[in-house]
Amino acid sequence: MREDLEILQGAVDMHIHSAPSLFPRLVDHGEVAEGAKAAGMKAVIIKEHHGFTPDRLYFVRKMVPGIELYGGVVLNNAVGGINPFAVETAIQLGAKIIWFPTLSAKNHLDQLGVPEFPGAMQQKGKRKVAEKPITILDASGHLIPEVYEIIDLIAAADLILAAGHLSVPEIQPLFQAAKERGVKRLYLNHPEFIVNATIEEQKELAKMGAFIEHLALFMYPLWPVKGGLDAIIQMIKEVGPEQTVLATDLGQIHNPPPWEGLRMFIRVLLEKGIPKKDLQRMVQENPSYLLNL
Repeated sequence: MREDLEILQGAVDMHIHSAPSLFPRLVDHGEVAEGAKAAGMKAVIIKEHHGFTPDRLYFVRKMVPGIELYGGVVLNNAVGGINPFAVETAIQLGAKIIWFPTLSAKNHLDQLGVPEFPGAMQQKGKRKVAEKPITILDASGHLIPEVYEIIDLIAAADLILAAGHLSVPEIQPLFQAAKERGVKRLYLNHPEFIVNATIEEQKELAKMGAFIEHLALFMYPLWPVKGGLDAIIQMIKEVGPEQTVLATDLGQIHNPPPWEGLRMFIRVLLEKGIPKKDLQRMVQENPSYLLNL
């Protein structure tokens, strides 16, 4: 079997967007499950910026057996922001991951000015309520009380705590507090985009036990990142495959479907000299650890 196809067998995509969604999506949840299963993948995580996904996936599992499907909740304004009630509900619905704010994060809004992605992806319909910028820090720069409550819920359920689109000065105390309070699975989303974490900052977070995510999305023209793919490869090499996860963030209508995007990402990284065993670690072993599979 060709190496990229072999590595895809048993792979896990930790970051997929599919319909229904407030953004246009190429595929729905059922089509993601069918495509990933046909490609030989082990599991996928479905992410929705505006709510919960574990409850939706109950029905998809019935439709498409033979592939592991997981979800969580993103702590944006749509679910009340930094809201322990939303986290507790997600846990009871079977969440595997809790994402801190993305579109509603103050850091996201400061950089893009809107809770969407200008020029590449627009929300369906017009918003009638203005976004409230969310930060997890108080005026003195300390974590707000609700964050500790959420951390404790995540620790007790042994879930993944993902940083979302927070800034590095928010992520550092968040991860430190989470580690001290018993969270075992820390996940830094796309440091090359919006989060803008330097390699040294990524190394620092990796030493705390965080896994650093890099995405197939940034191979495509409408989602350029500083330094391009070569910069991402440098990040992978400097932080090390032991603490790195490769995922896609795909589902946009101008990009390939997630399972094909992951194959392409694997293929390109092979051709760029990333060893097969390292790619297997980053798309199979590390995500499986995070999901406690």
